[in-house]
Amino acid sequence: MAEGGTCRLARYLDELTEHELKKFKLTVREAGPPGWLPWGRMEPADRPDLAALLVSHLGAAGAWRAALSALDTLGLRQLRERAAKEPPPPDAAEAGGPDCAAPREEASGPEGEPGHREKYRERVRRRFQALEERNARLGEWVPLSRRYTPLLLRSGHAGAGRREQELRASGGLHGRLREERGRPLELAELFDADAGEGGGAPTTVVLLGVAGIGKTTLARKVLLDWASGALYPGRFHYALYVRCGALDGAAPRSVAELLADWLEGTAPGSGPAPVATLLARPARLLFVLDGFDELLGGRGGPGGRAAGAGRPACEHLRELLAKRLLPEASLLVTTRPLALEPLQALLEQPRVAEVLGFGVAQREAYFHKYFPEPGQAGRAWAAVQANEVLFTMCFVPLVCWVLCTGLRQQLDSGEAPAPTARTATAVYTAFVGSLLRPGPARSPAAGLRGLCALAAAGLRQGRLWFREPELRRHGLDAATVSAFLHVEQLQREAEREATYSFFHATFQEFFAALALLLERRPPWPLGRAPLGRLLRGSEAPPPLAVRFLFGLSSPERAGALERLLGGPVARGSRRALLRWVRAQAARRPGRARTLGLLYCLFEAQEPEFVRSAMASFREVRVRVRTRMDGLVVAFCLRGGPSPGALELDGLGCGAAGLGLPGAGTCSLDDVCREISSGLWVRRSLSELGLGEDALGDAGMRWLCRALEQPGWPLHSLTLLNCWLTSEFAASLSCALALGGGRSLTRLDLSYNPLEDPGAASLCRALQQRGCGLRSLCLKKCHLTEEACEGLGSVLAGSRSLQWLDLSFNVLGDRGVGLLCAGLRQAGCPLRTLRLRNCSLTGRSCPELAAVLSSGSRLLDLRLRNNALGDAGLGLLCRGLGAPRCRLRKLELANCRLGPACGPCISSVLGAPSSLQFLCLSGNALGDAGVRELCEGLRRPGCALRELKVQMCGLTGRDFEALARVLSDCPGLRLLDLSDSSPGEEGARWLCWGLKQPGCRLRSLRWVWGGAGRGGAGRDPPLPSPPPPLPLPSPDHSGALICRLFRSGLSEAAKTELAAVARAKHGLEISYQSSACIGLQGLEP
Repeated sequence: MAEGGTCRLARYLDELTEHELKKFKLTVREAGPPGWLPWGRMEPADRPDLAALLVSHLGAAGAWRAALSALDTLGLRQLRERAAKEPPPPDAAEAGGPDCAAPREEASGPEGEPGHREKYRERVRRRFQALEERNARLGEWVPLSRRYTPLLLRSGHAGAGRREQELRASGGLHGRLREERGRPLELAELFDADAGEGGGAPTTVVLLGVAGIGKTTLARKVLLDWASGALYPGRFHYALYVRCGALDGAAPRSVAELLADWLEGTAPGSGPAPVATLLARPARLLFVLDGFDELLGGRGGPGGRAAGAGRPACEHLRELLAKRLLPEASLLVTTRPLALEPLQALLEQPRVAEVLGFGVAQREAYFHKYFPEPGQAGRAWAAVQANEVLFTMCFVPLVCWVLCTGLRQQLDSGEAPAPTARTATAVYTAFVGSLLRPGPARSPAAGLRGLCALAAAGLRQGRLWFREPELRRHGLDAATVSAFLHVEQLQREAEREATYSFFHATFQEFFAALALLLERRPPWPLGRAPLGRLLRGSEAPPPLAVRFLFGLSSPERAGALERLLGGPVARGSRRALLRWVRAQAARRPGRARTLGLLYCLFEAQEPEFVRSAMASFREVRVRVRTRMDGLVVAFCLRGGPSPGALELDGLGCGAAGLGLPGAGTCSLDDVCREISSGLWVRRSLSELGLGEDALGDAGMRWLCRALEQPGWPLHSLTLLNCWLTSEFAASLSCALALGGGRSLTRLDLSYNPLEDPGAASLCRALQQRGCGLRSLCLKKCHLTEEACEGLGSVLAGSRSLQWLDLSFNVLGDRGVGLLCAGLRQAGCPLRTLRLRNCSLTGRSCPELAAVLSSGSRLLDLRLRNNALGDAGLGLLCRGLGAPRCRLRKLELANCRLGPACGPCISSVLGAPSSLQFLCLSGNALGDAGVRELCEGLRRPGCALRELKVQMCGLTGRDFEALARVLSDCPGLRLLDLSDSSPGEEGARWLCWGLKQPGCRLRSLRWVWGGAGRGGAGRDPPLPSPPPPLPLPSPDHSGALICRLFRSGLSEAAKTELAAVARAKHGLEISYQSSACIGLQGLEP
């Protein structure tokens, strides 16, 4: 069969280098008339595509002549001469043979595939160029390009575990982790390769955003821009729009039938689709899958293959997402965060872009686009700016639309734009009221009760789509619901059936909440349906319908609804809701649910109700992620009695911390002003914590001013990673010196760059008479040995300080020496000293030993991750063995100890000693060191209760020695052998030791499975204050627990251990996975 002209041309183009191919494209394009071939289609084309593109525009013979001319111009004479010897191809369509790697462009359907593509693009432009307003009447359309306002996108998304990791990392809100998540994105970049990711271009992109953030409008804009040639030019031949929720219940289809349906649905009237061509070249397809979260509550879950040749559409969609169907196709998926984890289970290396909504400039731009007259836009925008809550909520495009809809009706009727609504409930109520205003041709409440019943039924069943029989069952028809429902044509069998949905799920939740108020019943029992389903307790935030329920239950909203409906509305709901809030607060809910409860109270906007509810909150611990979160928290704190404990994290998170102008995130000054105005109404707050916040010195001035005022009984203040410097430390010191420090007993300023001047300022305040501080934590505050002189003076003069943590500061040996000078003073009350990762060596050990032998009150000393060495430990043991040493806990993990340290430790353990806790993890003790250690443990005077030898490279012989200790050391209660490989012999020895009558071990930890030998990670944020005397009380009761985490034991060894568990009363043996646990994760 003769070679086609397109194939022949592509064969010659294959001999060009990338540089020559680019010059070839420019030469061919410049040889023709201006604009004859768009560069946007030529530039990304590969060699087969370029050949097909030239043939489709010039014909086979014309393309061949243009190629010869370009080769001559480029000086590629040998290639040109060889090509000239070929007979010129005819201009007729090349229907007679295959066309290289690409399907034939000239014979794909009745009109040919290129012709169909152009017609398809035109139909897509026609469908998506117009945006139908939610409440538009027949024929009312708005050009999408005129109304669309760009949304803020940022790359990446962190799940719960990843986000927790980022928050615990040093630096918190700045540095590499933030930059990875915070890079702004444009639509044109979504499918481009990112050099920072080190991989190729993604074929699956997920647009993640909350309800109403504009994901569907963004998806429609992608289709419009693609059809217009402004987005992804030449990259995709076809773009298909798929509304995921419409697939629920669709008839079974084959892949070809389903593609044909989707093509026709995207571009109605474009004619028969070249499905065979699409299936042959899936890399040229873009699927826009809108609303994946709508599938979660439907019936389209995975199931068996349907009868016949077809399969349910939802199964095809899951195959498409999992890249088992058309794996080369590109996917653009929109979803809510709730559906991200189920979606991730299907996807392979997707790119996730979070939709942030409008920035400040985009909000104002939206108003100017919505109102055609400049005067109206300015008046409406000024009214919204005057209301701080509404201005905050306008980062959600749906809220902007709701506000603009109501404001337009006010302006059209000549009223002044005065949006008195303050909450989402009020905005939605005003919107519904504007659509149901009495008119000459309709009743205000026509069908509203049926609409609410429909929404409630859908919410109970987890459905967003309804069919006409369901509408009729609730007394609804198309005319009644046209203002609130969206209609979609769903193909079933050989017919099309109309399906309806609320034009946004948030409106369905609003009407479902309204349905409860319209029930003519006494106040609802909390445990019964339908209220019980909504108020069912969990750690998740209450659903949006519950927030709407609180807002609708207020007297103001109830009165408005009665005027709107012309009938009574249930008034007993507030008592039930108040009882529920009190019950939730008594359970001390987690941060997310606490914030959700505060949002519910904010919706109520009733001072007495908020005051009664807030009186039940003994503590408020939330993470503030947005400016709206801050305003809600401030409103509730200001409206009720101050809780005993307040902990706010994240005031500086989000786009504000990234330098993006107004992305709906925290305005730090505003939020701090709001919160500070609410904290001091009732001065009962005793514990305040702000963590992981980029507040800085300026953002915390209000705190210093508040501390200067007398009468505030603050006992605990924690400010973790708030970007505080020495300037703040000076202000805080002045406030404490003026009286604010008299009641303060715990201060934690860890992970702030205070540096030495900041520490000096704090020391001056701590030396003031009357200072009662008992716990001071300054981890990773960029301190050096210069700060230790002042801290040593504090230790020498203080009569209250019992806990000091200076970990992760480069103090050095000299700095510790200065601290020890204060510790040796007779009146020093310090009982816990933590010096982890402080760049210490063995030269600091004589000073520490002198402190221990001097009769110091020190009970707990943590020296992890310091290079003390065996010689240094020998010097330290002189103090440990002194008669006046009171130390009970000693941590020496990762201190570069070896076998030579064994005799020293053995002598300390064997002599009468107060030491009850010893951690030697991460040190290469060797067989000799372990044997010496065990000799000390077996001596009668040994008082040790807990021993940790994690990641010490123990062998089978070591396990024999340790097994004998179990019976000879009756005081030992916890033995940690994590990340040790005992082998069969070691397992048998442990079983023998556990069986001995004298073994009183209560916990044997044995985590093994590739844990890293690295040092410590971060301690949990906002730790609970330690007890003044951290003494474990003797306890001979309780279960015997043996934990074996993926220990690599044989089945025989496991069987023997199980027998030990059965024989030893209370012994529990469990096997769990711990592949990535580190040394820090195993520490208390």
